[in-house]
Amino acid sequence: MSVHSDTKDSRITGGDSMVEHGAKQWTEAEERRLVQKIDFRCMPALVILFILNFIMQIPSNLIMNTIPYPRLFISAVVMLWGGISALTSLCHDFSHLVVCRFFLGFVEAAFYPASVYYLSRWYTRKEIGLRIAFLNAGNMLAQGLGGLLAAGILSGMEGTRGIRGWRWLFIIEGSITIAFGCLIPFILADYPSTTKSLSERERLIAQGRLVKDVGIVDNPDEEERTGSGVFRGLLQAITDVKVWGLAFMYFTYLMGLSFGQYLPTITATLGFSTTITLLLTFPPWAFATLFALANSWHSDRTGEKFGHIALSYGFALLGYIVALSAKTVAGRYVSLFGMCMGFSGGIILLGWISTSIPRPPVKRAASIAFVNGFANIGQIPASYLWPSKWGSKYWQSFVTEICLLVLSLLIGLVYRQYLISLNKKLEKGEAEAFDASAEVVERSADLVHATAQDERERIQSFRYIH
Repeated sequence: MSVHSDTKDSRITGGDSMVEHGAKQWTEAEERRLVQKIDFRCMPALVILFILNFIMQIPSNLIMNTIPYPRLFISAVVMLWGGISALTSLCHDFSHLVVCRFFLGFVEAAFYPASVYYLSRWYTRKEIGLRIAFLNAGNMLAQGLGGLLAAGILSGMEGTRGIRGWRWLFIIEGSITIAFGCLIPFILADYPSTTKSLSERERLIAQGRLVKDVGIVDNPDEEERTGSGVFRGLLQAITDVKVWGLAFMYFTYLMGLSFGQYLPTITATLGFSTTITLLLTFPPWAFATLFALANSWHSDRTGEKFGHIALSYGFALLGYIVALSAKTVAGRYVSLFGMCMGFSGGIILLGWISTSIPRPPVKRAASIAFVNGFANIGQIPASYLWPSKWGSKYWQSFVTEICLLVLSLLIGLVYRQYLISLNKKLEKGEAEAFDASAEVVERSADLVHATAQDERERIQSFRYIH
């Protein structure tokens, strides 16, 4: 029987566990009803917000597949993102924060899967991994640089012009994002078939090398740009067992590395000041970024995915074990380096989506968004893995993370074996990797100056990378 009390005068009275706080009393039954009411008021809204974030990823990528000028779409998303971030500085109560966070999540959801899909329209299956690593390098460095920037702004600009430091943080970061968003239309190229930044010959080479990589052209035809074509691509994605395998692997991966969202909190248990804690978050992320680039480069070079993912998982698991067993501040800090290195696996996993679903592009666009969005739903239960009551050791959190990463690894192993079995069927002519109409085959052949029969043979030679 629990006692809800912070004073020496509190006492349990009666048979219904009456709790007394001065003149205020409540029963355990009343508290249970209150918790249920809080759950009813808080949880559905938060879950819906997160699901809306997930849902937005799929239509945004389908839009990316349809429009010929992705730089304008990405630019708009980035500027909206920065604008809403800056406006967060004007919030004065919780309702304002909820509204800002809702719209921020809405536009933020579109950026990352759109960027991954954009890269897949330019790079071959043995090039995409490193490029996604560079994309994520910015994100990983931002995790560390964000701490450095926050430390500088919060400590150096508190009260400047009568504005609180946390408001300056949103104003500065939002303004930088808006400024860069304005530059994107002048920096970013469109797709290989529509960009004006390449000569006609360079555009043909850019398209032709993608044909040689897989066997068919990567440009959506007119039918794929229609509503029925887009819906068909989405249906193809959500009915493909490969997409679900990658989705569950990525889901457990993100949950298994949810410490990243709480790294400043974990670092704070080392006993340093807030500013020093924020500064200490940068080295692990910087080192992990270098490892991710090297690991992704080697994965592309060797054409191997699962082993490189397993390697990064191994470093993360080692970091968790060290964090559980270390008794010194130095040992616990070193464990953060191994834990952060685990994020390299997710980068390679994202590239695995593009290599596993190479064509048609509308299906690939939907698959990338679905896997990324589905996996991010895992951040809802993951937010409960690091309660303050489990600090400062957080051993329950680390044990749970270990189990989730091992589960993700097992799913990846099963998925790898499934791709191997598909390759055997392709070798025997018992299966086809994707459908290709006669019109698509003809367009593909024209781009590489080959015959339609040559292209059909190239399609038949396609094998999954595992």
